[in-house]
Amino acid sequence: MSSDFKTLQSHWNTSKNQLHVSTIDFDNLYKKIRTKEKENYMFYYGTITILLTTLIVISLFFYFVAPVQYTLSRIGAGLMIFGLIFRIGIELKSIQKAKHINILDNSLKATEHTIAFHKFRTMIHQVVAPIIVILYTVGFYLITPEFSQYMPLWNIVFIDVSYIVIAVILFIVIRKGVKGEMQKLSDIIALKQDITE
Repeated sequence: MSSDFKTLQSHWNTSKNQLHVSTIDFDNLYKKIRTKEKENYMFYYGTITILLTTLIVISLFFYFVAPVQYTLSRIGAGLMIFGLIFRIGIELKSIQKAKHINILDNSLKATEHTIAFHKFRTMIHQVVAPIIVILYTVGFYLITPEFSQYMPLWNIVFIDVSYIVIAVILFIVIRKGVKGEMQKLSDIIALKQDITE
């Protein structure tokens, strides 16, 4: 009987130690997930800040500095402005979707929501964002004919070429940020899957 009790006590102590280790592992995983989520939120808020600043500057430019008169130019300005507004809306929706993923509810469900969110962001980056950039660029070049009436040709060429150079630089910077965001989302999914296993 004493032997059975010692065996039972030994199993209890082993299980208790394993439970303690599991709790520590869970806490570490939870901290890693939260850190990566915060980094992604900073990316979303940073993107919104840049887009909002661009929207304000462009809107003020078209309203005070160079109010366009021709229909083609107004369409161009509209494409630029509404493209930015739409993109800001997408980022706000992304933040809302990200905040609805609760890690503590049901780990399996949270993992599924994170995977769905990952697919949503992939679609934004691969489909929606390129369409917005194309429409923005078309809008930019639709304004060029009207500006060419008030500016020398070399100025127009300089502006058009500068747009391409700036667009390439921004593409490289944004691509790096997007890759970082998507990697963090993949890491979060992996960490959440570790919790469910």
